[in-house]
Amino acid sequence: MTNTTIQDPRRALQLELQSLDHREAENVPSLLTFLPLRSHRMALQAEKVVILGGRGAGKSALFSVLRDLKEPERIRAFFEDPDLPECEWVDAFCQQAVEHPSVESLDDFARRGDDVRLRSFWLAHLLLRVTPREDWPLLPEGVPHDQAALHLALHGEVAPLMASLDRVEKRFEEKGCRIFAAYDHLDRLGSLEHQIRSRYIRSLLALWLSLSNRYRWLRAKIFLRDDLFDPARLAFPDATKLQARSIALEWNVEALYRVAVRHQSRGSEEMRAWLRGVPGLELKDRGEFGWMPGDMPDAVIKAYADRLAGEQMGSGVKKGYTWRWIPNRLQDAKGKVVPRSILTLLGEAAKQAVQRGSLPSGLRLLMPQDLAAALGPTSQQRVAEVQEEYGLTARLRNLEGQQVMMRPELAEELLGRPRPEEAPEAPTDGQAVLEELINLGVLSRRKDGRIDVPDIYRYGFGIKRKGGVARPR
Repeated sequence: MTNTTIQDPRRALQLELQSLDHREAENVPSLLTFLPLRSHRMALQAEKVVILGGRGAGKSALFSVLRDLKEPERIRAFFEDPDLPECEWVDAFCQQAVEHPSVESLDDFARRGDDVRLRSFWLAHLLLRVTPREDWPLLPEGVPHDQAALHLALHGEVAPLMASLDRVEKRFEEKGCRIFAAYDHLDRLGSLEHQIRSRYIRSLLALWLSLSNRYRWLRAKIFLRDDLFDPARLAFPDATKLQARSIALEWNVEALYRVAVRHQSRGSEEMRAWLRGVPGLELKDRGEFGWMPGDMPDAVIKAYADRLAGEQMGSGVKKGYTWRWIPNRLQDAKGKVVPRSILTLLGEAAKQAVQRGSLPSGLRLLMPQDLAAALGPTSQQRVAEVQEEYGLTARLRNLEGQQVMMRPELAEELLGRPRPEEAPEAPTDGQAVLEELINLGVLSRRKDGRIDVPDIYRYGFGIKRKGGVARPR
C-alpha cells in the first residue's frame, strides 16, 4: 500500500461509511437519523389507529422518536407539519419499560383466561397508563405496578374502569388536547404460542374499535406487523372497519436513498462535503434534528449512486445500472425494501473496501465488487430478522445448495420437511408451507409456475442462481 493511498481522504470516508450498518446506527440518537416521511405524518392523524409495517419498516423507530420528542411543538417541528394535532403521548405498552407486565406473565395469564379477560386486561392497563395511581379504581394496596392491570382484569368490574376512562376523555376535552396511547412490540406476545399472540391482538383491536367510536380525545396508535393485521383472521364483529383506520409504512426507492444520505450526513463535515458534491443533492441543517436531505428524484439518485460506486455494476449495460441494482437486489418478492437493508448493504460494502485496502478511481468510495460482496452479509442479516419474526421461514434452509428457478414439486417436497428446531406439531404440508412463504414475500411464483427466491433471502439461505456480478477473491 502506498503513502498516497494511506493519506487519501476517501479512506476516512470509507471508515465513516461503515457506520451505516444498522447494527451500529441503532446506537445513534434516533432524532439524528430518523427520516420523516409522508406516511409518518398520515400515521399521526387522529383517525389512524393501526400503523402497519414488516420487520425493519420503522414502526419501533417512529415509536421511539415520538417518545423522545414528547411535546406537540417539537413533534410538529420535527415532522414539519403545523397541522398535527395538539396531543400527549403515553407509552401504553412496549417491552422496554418495567411499568408493563412481562411477556411471560401475559402469556401465562392468557392460558388461564378467555378473550373477555384479555380485553379487560387491555382496558385496565390503558386506564393505569393514563391516570395517576391515586385514581386507580378498586385496586388494593400492595399490588405491584406491573401486575395491577392483571389484578383488575381478574377481580375488577368493567363499569368502574369505563367510568374512569370517561373522566380521562372529559379532562382532555377541557384541555383541548388529545392523548395518544401507543402500543409496540405486540409481536413478542405468544412468541412460542401464536394463538396467544392472535388473541391478545384481536382483543386489543376490538377494544379500540369500540373506544374510537366512544371517544374523540382519547386515541390509540397500535404499531403492528402487517401480516398480523388480517381482518379475516381477526374474526371479530366489524373488524374490516379497521382497514380505513390503518396506514402502512412503506419505503419507495427515493425514501431508501434519502435515509442512506440522512445517516451519512450525521458524520463529519468531510462526509457532508462529499455529499454536497452530488449534483442536485441538497442538505438542510435542522439544528437539534441533524441534517436532512432534500427531495431525490431519479436524476439525483443516479448521480449519488454514480459518485458512490460508479455508473454500472460490471463491464456491460446488461449488468445493470448501480442506482437500480441496489434496490432491486434488496427487495422481497413483493417488491418491498426496508431501510435496514440499504444501510447494512452500504456499511458492509465499505467494510469490504477497507479490508481490500484499495480505492477506486476518481471520487468514488466503493467499487461494484464491494457492493456485490456485501450482498451476502446483508442477506444473512435480513434472514436472521425474518426468522426471528416468522419461524416458518427456516424451511428455506432445506433449499440450501439448490438452484433457482425451481420446479414447484421439488420446492413443495423440500419445504414440507420440518426443521429439527421446530415443534413436533410443525406443518408437513409442503404446498401449504409454500403458499404461506409466498404470502410473506420470501418466495415468488413465476408465470410458468417455477419458484424463485429474491436475492435478499437467497444468499442468506445458501440458494444458487446462474450469473451475477463477480465477487472479489
